[in-house]
Amino acid sequence: MKKITLILITIISLAFLYSCEKQLKDPVLDMDKAVAPNLVAPENASEFILIEENADSVFATFEWTAATYDLSDIESVKYIIYMDLVDSSFMKMKEIGSTTETSFSITVAEMNSKLLSLGVEVEVVSSFEFKVYAYVNNETTYSDLYSTVFTFNATPYEASGGIEYPKLWVPGDYQGWAPADAPVIKSFNDDGIYTGYLYFPEGGTFEFKFTSDPDWEHTNYGFEAEGTLSIDAGAGNLTVPGPGGYQVVVDINNLTWSYTAESWGVIGEFTSWADDIDMEWDAANNYLTLTYDVPDLPDNRFKFRANDAWDINLGANDPPDGFLTQGGGDIPIPAPGVYTFNLILDGPLPTYEFIAQ
Repeated sequence: MKKITLILITIISLAFLYSCEKQLKDPVLDMDKAVAPNLVAPENASEFILIEENADSVFATFEWTAATYDLSDIESVKYIIYMDLVDSSFMKMKEIGSTTETSFSITVAEMNSKLLSLGVEVEVVSSFEFKVYAYVNNETTYSDLYSTVFTFNATPYEASGGIEYPKLWVPGDYQGWAPADAPVIKSFNDDGIYTGYLYFPEGGTFEFKFTSDPDWEHTNYGFEAEGTLSIDAGAGNLTVPGPGGYQVVVDINNLTWSYTAESWGVIGEFTSWADDIDMEWDAANNYLTLTYDVPDLPDNRFKFRANDAWDINLGANDPPDGFLTQGGGDIPIPAPGVYTFNLILDGPLPTYEFIAQ
């Protein structure tokens, strides 16, 4: 009987300890004590006229009061500023920016692109609304907090250089940790998903981060876990396995990222469609390039291919329009001679240049 009693006491004690441990790991949030952020700037019903000459200037600094929760173990509160057309119920909202601070600045060019992505006309006043969303990113389950909604009127312009896509800068060891001089990846649909091709030369640590601006003063995206990003200021660096080119995808909505190694080459009749001729990265022009003396062969054609395999191969559209498509047609070479092949991967679609020397 004494043995059974001891077993029961042990089981009860373990259950109590597990319950206490579970409570420590999973604190309960009382949302009745949470305080939502309040917008401070720009003032409600502000008026803006965007001018292309001021494209690199600050359009506005969005400011708000801090959101508060009733737990002491919160490392930081995350904020996202959303924007949409007035009376849209934020059904097609665009993200202005994300941060752990209580302010966020955006340039004229970036805001102009976001306004136009909502389908408004250039040189015409349109009405927009914005709000701040606050949340906490740790192991506890939280409800979301939203600020009240402010409005503003803005007149966008038609950019002479084409569409200005939202960008993330990619400073790292490979380029001296200088955001202002770093390559960028872009969100071609202005949906918080950024893509681009990055090249890491030999040497160094292959460590880097993503930044929302060409400096360290705004949102920086670092290591949270494998494939997961953190916007905490003290987050660790991201890394790729080694030198070479990588196609990178970043989703700032879900704070995730991924990469695919891509070493590009040219393949064609002049290589017997068997082996690629490797392309080199031209950092000054931000493209892959190859100059090659093409021999005189019947029906001379070529394609671009990644990783010495046909899984990723780019050919011409039908009819040819300068853009490339996965599995597209062979590209004809008009005559033998020395040609430069340039593969450009920094646009919404890959393009190429084929230049006789």
